[in-house]
Amino acid sequence: MIKVAIPITGKEEYAAIKKVVYSGKFVSGKIVENFEKEYAKFVGTKYAVALNSGTAALHASLSSLGLKPGDEVIVPAMSFISSATAILHHGCTPIFCDVDIENYCMDPKSFEEKISKKTKAVIPVHFAGSSCNMFKIMKIAKRYKIKVIEDCSQAHGTKFNGKLVGTFGDVSCFSFYATKHMTTGEGGILCTNDKKISNFCKSFRNHGMVDRDTHKLLGYNFRMGEINAAIGRIQLKKLKRINNKRIKNSLYILKKLKKLHNEKKWFKIQEPKNNIFHTYFWCPIRIISQKINLSLVKKKLKQKGIEIRSRYKYPLYRQKVFQDLKLNGSQNYKKLNLNNAEELSGRIFGLPNHYKLTKTNLDFIIKTLGNLFEK
Repeated sequence: MIKVAIPITGKEEYAAIKKVVYSGKFVSGKIVENFEKEYAKFVGTKYAVALNSGTAALHASLSSLGLKPGDEVIVPAMSFISSATAILHHGCTPIFCDVDIENYCMDPKSFEEKISKKTKAVIPVHFAGSSCNMFKIMKIAKRYKIKVIEDCSQAHGTKFNGKLVGTFGDVSCFSFYATKHMTTGEGGILCTNDKKISNFCKSFRNHGMVDRDTHKLLGYNFRMGEINAAIGRIQLKKLKRINNKRIKNSLYILKKLKKLHNEKKWFKIQEPKNNIFHTYFWCPIRIISQKINLSLVKKKLKQKGIEIRSRYKYPLYRQKVFQDLKLNGSQNYKKLNLNNAEELSGRIFGLPNHYKLTKTNLDFIIKTLGNLFEK
């Protein structure tokens, strides 16, 4: 079986973990501090705050911006669910906008159309290693005085017009879940150039503490442990090398499949864009034939020995957690229908592109996909 993802940890991470275990210092130590400094330097922001998940980073970011219950936050309808549930955790109302049909990221035009008097923030999601059009999004956000939280959970190292994602908005959030570009096992981090946001989030992640005996705000237990940070420091050193191989593999697959597309007609590749340095969390393929569904593709590829990434079966507003909500927002989730999100959901998947694939593996993936529905 050609796996869609493989462990990207090894002896170096094991040695780093061992040091933490022998030290007996597991929480709130120098390793987390050093990881934060190193990650902020990598992204290009003044500050970084490590947390125990990307979801916690989103929650902390929303809280740091002073949003209040009932405030509306715009988020794309196609993303992992925590991009939207983090808004609920803070007592705010998610307002869903459509995505771009070509790169699956937030559609700036739809974002602007969803703005109301209650809109206080927007969460552009850099989907599957691609990038939102941050020039247009930031221009709109500035015009309406809306705060911007970049969700970079699938875009470590991605660039828009030569600038790293995570440096455009007021705050940016990254996930270090096991299958991401780099991992800490479980974990997340937020980056910002605002010292007040950084200080708030450091207190927020630790029960609202400002010192050992004083709690000034409602906080949570969102700390990252020393073991996780130790893994993260090693992973960060490997990130560029792993990303480069992932990109190289993805572009090789997509270039070859593009030639087959005109003959096969049932799928379409995601075309590379000159102004986006795509890090290919997914090597994305879109099913365009109405006669073929994702379940069938997944089953047939598995029979041939190829595993794929598949998620996002429905737009987020169709998930039961939102369908059952009764909120006084600007949207009725039960009646909502966003064209591109509906078209893409359940019809995109990711081919294997990890750094250990050989040219023989890649050619087999290309040939197999090309012949998948031959008579």
